[in-house]
Order: sequence, then C-alpha cells, then structure tokens
Amino acid sequence: MTALIAQTTSLRAVGRKLAMQAVGIVAALGLATACTTSESGGPSNQAVGTFMGAAVGGAVGGLAFGSAGGVIGGALVGALAGNLVGRALDQQERARLAQATQSAFVADTNAQTTYTVEPTTPSSRPPTVVAARPVAPPTTRADGSTCRPIELTATKNGQTTTETTTFCKASGSADLKPVSV
Repeated sequence: MTALIAQTTSLRAVGRKLAMQAVGIVAALGLATACTTSESGGPSNQAVGTFMGAAVGGAVGGLAFGSAGGVIGGALVGALAGNLVGRALDQQERARLAQATQSAFVADTNAQTTYTVEPTTPSSRPPTVVAARPVAPPTTRADGSTCRPIELTATKNGQTTTETTTFCKASGSADLKPVSV
C-alpha cells in the first residue's frame, strides 16, 4: 500500500513538472508575440493566432482526453499551430485555407486543394497561395468522430510554411477541429 501511494505521488510530481513546462512554453510564445502589433495598431495575427490556438487546443485536448494533461497538451499544440498560421495569414487567407482544409478532409484522393488570394489593398506584393492536402485516409474513433491528417501549406511574400495537423469532425457535425500538429 505504501509503495502504491509513493508511486502515485511520484506520478503526480512528474505530471506537475510536465504541466509547468507546457505552461512555460505557451507563456513564452505569448510573451514573444504579445509585443507585436498589426499595421492598424491592434494585436498582430500571430498573437491572436497563438492565443486562439491555445484556447481551442486546450478545449479540444480536455474533451478528447478528459484530463488536465489533455488540456495542457492541447493548449500547447494549439498555440504552436495558431502561432504559425496567425503569423503568416490575414483573415481572407485563413478563410481560404479553411475552405481548402474542408475540401481535403472529404477528398477521396490525396489531391491538393489550392487557392490563390490576391492582396486586399493595392501593393507590390505577390498573391498568397494556400493549400491543403490529405496525407492519410480518414479514421473513425470509438466516439464516432472522423479524423484525418491534413498538410497545410501557405506561401506568402515568397516564404512557404508547411505543417501537418490532424483534424476531427464529430459525428453529425460539419465543423473540423484541429487536434494535433
């Protein structure tokens, strides 16, 4: 009995240590992006993306795993994904990337869905190209949700960012939720 209590206490200590590290990473990302502002003086897309990604990721992680570790892990994954996407894309570009992701999620093949987004204001910068491509077939979870890893690519101002995120859709829902990077 004493060994079991000691083992449980040891696992809690490890869990707390990991949680604190995850919180520290998310806080560092937040601090690194909090000082950046957009051209209009408000928070930058990167800052908004980081915090929105952390919030959505934490909620999804908590629901998926039903534990504090799931919330923290989800928040960390969401913050990283939100930071990468928010750093590069404006609202119109993110909307087109979301459309490409929806198309890729339901695609029968691993064909890429690509959209070109022209700049909203006259400028000398080239159009942004966003794309989504499924990298594996969809899988069904025990709860009835369907999940599929999607490779997201954005090329803006000559810089290309690529990340792979697994998206899940609850049974009977049309909403995709990112669950991992």
